[in-house]
Amino acid sequence: MQCQKCGLDLPQGIKNCPKCGFINEFAATEQPRRKKPVVFIAAALGVIIVLALIVAVIAARGPKNVATAPPPPPGPPSNVVTAPPPNPAGGNVVTAPPGNPAPSTTPPGVTKPKPPQDVVDYLDFVKKVEEHRQMLLKDTTDALTLAGTSQAQSLMDLIDMASEPESAKAKDPLIDVKNELGRQYKNWLSTIQYFDKKAAPMQCREFSGAYRDVVFKEAKAIGEVAVNLSKVDMTDPRDMSKLLSTFQKMKKDPTIQQGIDTSADTADAKLTQLVSQYDMQKPFNVPREASTSGSIMGF
Repeated sequence: MQCQKCGLDLPQGIKNCPKCGFINEFAATEQPRRKKPVVFIAAALGVIIVLALIVAVIAARGPKNVATAPPPPPGPPSNVVTAPPPNPAGGNVVTAPPGNPAPSTTPPGVTKPKPPQDVVDYLDFVKKVEEHRQMLLKDTTDALTLAGTSQAQSLMDLIDMASEPESAKAKDPLIDVKNELGRQYKNWLSTIQYFDKKAAPMQCREFSGAYRDVVFKEAKAIGEVAVNLSKVDMTDPRDMSKLLSTFQKMKKDPTIQQGIDTSADTADAKLTQLVSQYDMQKPFNVPREASTSGSIMGF
C-alpha cells in the first residue's frame, strides 16, 4: 500500500504515513495477485501436445520400445566412466600386460648359421698369407740386425780405405746387406700382389682392407730402409753419415711402429667380429710384430 499523499510504501494495516502524517483511508485490503488460470491451461495443453507427438512417433516405429530395442553398434566410448574396456582388458599403467621383448640377434636355443663356403675359403687363403707374413718378419728382422752390425764395421773400413780410394770402389762392405734387404723388399711387394689377386667376399671386405693395411705399412717401412741403404756410396764418408742419421730418425720415430701395431690390432678385431657372426672358430690371429719375431723398426 502507498500513501495517497506522498506515495510512500506503507506496511500492511498502517494508515498514518510516517513521512507526511497523512491519514490514508483504504477502501479494502489489497489481495495478492493471482496468476491467471489461462497460463496454466496453455502450459497443460503444451504438455499434452508433446506427449501426443511422442506416442505418435513410437506407434509409427512399431512395437519396439526402449526395453526391447537392440543395443547400438559399438562405437567410441561416450566418456571415461561408461566406456567399455579395450580388448583385451587391462588398459592402464597398473594392469597393462608386459610388452613383447626385443628380438635377440641370437635367440636362446638357436645356433648361429654356418659360414658360407666362400667366407671359409677366403679365410683359409688369408691364413696362408699370414703365415708367409710371419716368415717375412723373421727374415727381415734378421737382415736389419745384420745391417746394423755392418754399419758400425763399415765406418772402420772407410777409415782404412781412405788412403786407397781405388780399392774402396772395388769393395763394398755393405753389398751383401744391400742385396738381402733388396730381396726382402721385393718379397713384401710380391706378398701384397699375391694378396690382391683374390677378391674378398662381401662379408670379408672390412677385414680384408684392414689386413692389407698391415702388410702395406710393413712393406713401406722395409722399403724405406732398403732404398736408403742402396743409395749410400762407401767412398763418401758423408753418405755413410747421412745413412746412419736417416736410420736413427726412423728408429726413434714412434709413429712408424705405432701405425703398424694399430693396423694389426684393427685387422685382428675385424677378424674376430667377422667369425662371431657364424658357428666357427677363429682360424688365426693377426698379432703385432713384437709378439712374434720383433719389429721392423727394432734394428
